[in-house]
Amino acid sequence: MHKHIRNVFALSFLCAAASALTLSACDAPEGGATPESQSTLRTPAELGLGDGWVEQDQGLWSRIGADGVEEFVGVGAPGKLHGLASLYAAEEHLAIAAEAEGSETSQAQLAEIRAIIVDMENAEIVAPSDETSFRCQAQLTHTALAGPSSCNAVQANAGVTYNNACNATTETIQTYTYATCGVITTTHSCGPKTGLSVGCGSYSTLSSATSSCQSYAYAASNYYSTWKINDIKGYCEPEPTCGPCPGNYDCHCGEWEGCVPRTQQCK
Repeated sequence: MHKHIRNVFALSFLCAAASALTLSACDAPEGGATPESQSTLRTPAELGLGDGWVEQDQGLWSRIGADGVEEFVGVGAPGKLHGLASLYAAEEHLAIAAEAEGSETSQAQLAEIRAIIVDMENAEIVAPSDETSFRCQAQLTHTALAGPSSCNAVQANAGVTYNNACNATTETIQTYTYATCGVITTTHSCGPKTGLSVGCGSYSTLSSATSSCQSYAYAASNYYSTWKINDIKGYCEPEPTCGPCPGNYDCHCGEWEGCVPRTQQCK
C-alpha cells in the first residue's frame, strides 16, 4: 500500500516538475529565457567528478565504480528530479521497515528522510559561475559510496566539502546514508548547511548473517547531487578445516593449507 501511494506521489511530482520546467521555458518572454535554458547543462567531467560517465537521460549520468557498483550524478533541474526519485525509493524502503517494526527509532528514521526530501524539493538550483580567476578557485568535492564491508556487512559513506576564499558565492550542502538488514536500519544525515566554508559527512554500516542487506549514500550541493545504492554484503572467509591430522601429518603450514606431512616445506 505504501509503495503504491508513494509511487503515485513520486510520479505526480516528477510530471508536475517537468511540466513546470517546460512551461517556464515556453512562457518566458523573448530574450527572457530561464538561466537553465541559457546554457547547456554541465557534464560530470566539467564539474570535476572525473571521467567514464555515460549520459542516461537529461541531467542524469552514471558509471560503474571501481567496486563494480553503479554510481549516479544528477545535474541541474532535470538531474534534481532523478536525485529526488532515489530519495523517494529510500523513503519507501524505510516506510516498509517502519510498518513492520513499529518502533520509535524506525518512525524517527522515516521522519528524518521525509524532512530531507522536503529540503531537496525546495532547494534552489544554482549553476556554477562562469567567472574564472587564475589566482583563486573555489573547491567543491562530493563523495557517495555504498558497498559491501566486512563479513556479512554493508556500509555507506557520503560527504560534501566546500571552501571558497575567492568571492561571496555560498553553497548549500546535504548528506544522507542508510544501511539496512531485514527490518533493522541505521541512518545518518547532515545539513542542510550554507556558507563559504562548509562540510557535511554521513556514514552508516550494518551486518547480518541471515537477512539480505542494502546500503545507500546521497550527497547534494547547489547544482548537482550524487548517489549510490548497494545490495551486496561483504565476503566471509570460510572457516579453517585443518585437523585432527593422521600420524606424521600436522598443520605446520597453517590452517588454510590443511594437514600436510610433517617433513614438507611450506610454500
